[in-house]
Amino acid sequence: MTYYQLITELKNCALEEPNIRFAGSKDIFELNSLPDIEYSVFYITPNPFNMSEDLDRVSLNLYYVSRWDETDNNQLLIHSEGMIALRNILNRFSNRFEDVQIVYPFNCQPFYQKFKDMCCGVYFTVTFEIDSVLGLCGDE
Repeated sequence: MTYYQLITELKNCALEEPNIRFAGSKDIFELNSLPDIEYSVFYITPNPFNMSEDLDRVSLNLYYVSRWDETDNNQLLIHSEGMIALRNILNRFSNRFEDVQIVYPFNCQPFYQKFKDMCCGVYFTVTFEIDSVLGLCGDE
């Protein structure tokens, strides 16, 4: 699986979640420039990768973002829903692509952020192990 396929398939798995209405993978602050964004959002941002002869370790931040009403009424609910949604996405992905390994444990971080709207959510920092398509070449 290539990096492009990894990102594309994660977004496809996310859009199968009943409450996710948008999936993106550029700069998370793109949410500031989308005038009619429908929440909840799944978003992917990259971290540094570790690549070897036969294995690529791709580290990604997987975000669940929803509108926050700026009270204590829904923040914990959004965090909880986000953790469930991100786990569902990872489980769905893992069941479909057994050749890609998810490295456990991974980190989970709740957050609050002003984008175009006041939002909160959660993100997982997850590493995926993928067989390298490079390998070593040589005369034998």
